[in-house]
Amino acid sequence: MKNILVYYFAILVPLAILFSLSQLGYIGPRDLVLLFLFYLVVYRTYVDGLRLVAKDLISKKEIWKLMLPGSRSGYIRELYFETEMETEKEA
Repeated sequence: MKNILVYYFAILVPLAILFSLSQLGYIGPRDLVLLFLFYLVVYRTYVDGLRLVAKDLISKKEIWKLMLPGSRSGYIRELYFETEMETEKEA
């Protein structure tokens, strides 16, 4: 998941779906909170980990470590701002 547009699509579309389902009444407030927590803890950890693995910053075995509080803060720039071309220029 090196492409930043694909990454943003992967992290924003599930949120839009989740909140749309809530607005339409398909899921209640309790389910919304539970699904949002699942999104934050499991889904985002996995998606962020895949992006960092694709950029060769961590190994696939280290994805679980991103669940620890503050562990993603060291990768903010690589996750949200750097595209693949910017990374290649630095190398």
